[in-house]
Amino acid sequence: MNVVYFKVDHPPHERPNSIHYYLKSVQLLRDNAVVADFGDLKITNLPAWFYTVIPTGFSKIEFSMKNRSQLRIECQAGYLRTGEYIVLTPGGEITLPFNALTGLWTLNKQQQVHIDHQEFMARNYSLIRPAKILTRGVSVF
Repeated sequence: MNVVYFKVDHPPHERPNSIHYYLKSVQLLRDNAVVADFGDLKITNLPAWFYTVIPTGFSKIEFSMKNRSQLRIECQAGYLRTGEYIVLTPGGEITLPFNALTGLWTLNKQQQVHIDHQEFMARNYSLIRPAKILTRGVSVF
């Protein structure tokens, strides 16, 4: 299984501000075949992240939607990258490292406890967003 994301964000030169927008019939595609269907998405804050699990594959992930934004927003889709992510657990939010090469989540760095994404879902964990969002070097003031 692979974890893929769909991200909606403002362009690097734009000021971040709150928006209220619906994206209609958002689908993720791989080799022109639908691999995930998010349906209609309500976007209220940027950046907005949406995650899902798809069968293993290595082709590029693309997206399609029925409407195009009247606002200046950018959309991206792709595979989950190596890094730290904010994860919602039954006990609250935690930060977990993910290794894209092995597909494993690290629960405990000292004891080297790792789980795969199937165990991740079995524990009722869900991804919220990356722990670090790279700044673009653009002033918002």
